[in-house]
This record gives sequence, C-alpha cells and structure tokens, in this order.
Amino acid sequence: MKNIVLIGMPGTGKSVVGRALADRLGYTFVDVDDLIAAEAGKTLPEILRSEGLDSFVELEGRVGESLNFEDTVIATGG
Repeated sequence: MKNIVLIGMPGTGKSVVGRALADRLGYTFVDVDDLIAAEAGKTLPEILRSEGLDSFVELEGRVGESLNFEDTVIATGG
C-alpha cells in the first residue's frame, strides 16, 4: 500500500497541499474530514455541537480504522 498521509494542525493547508500533491503524483486525494462528515451526515462543527467531543473522537477513530486506500494522498483531521 503506497500512500502519503498528511498530518498537522487545523488550517495549515493539508487539503490544499494534498490535492496538489495527489494531482502531481497521479494519486487519488482523500480528506478524512470529508469522510467523517459524510458518515455523520453533518458538518464537523454540527457533529461537535450536537454529539459532543467524545462522540466525534469515536466517529473519527472508526472512520480512520476503515481507511483502505492505495496510491492515495490522505489529509487527516486537524
């Protein structure tokens, strides 16, 4: 499995850099925040407001454990 995983604080450009890097390498790009929001059917702030931090962290863990990609640039949550 050949992937590149980008980590960092929120707002540091993981998604912007990740898209550009994936494009340059011919890789797929995945933003874990988008996967979390899709799984919950809510935005990240909505999840945090309605479910709380503990539920968000649990969801984030489940989504992270389910990742199974190859030749992908993955931007993790901040």
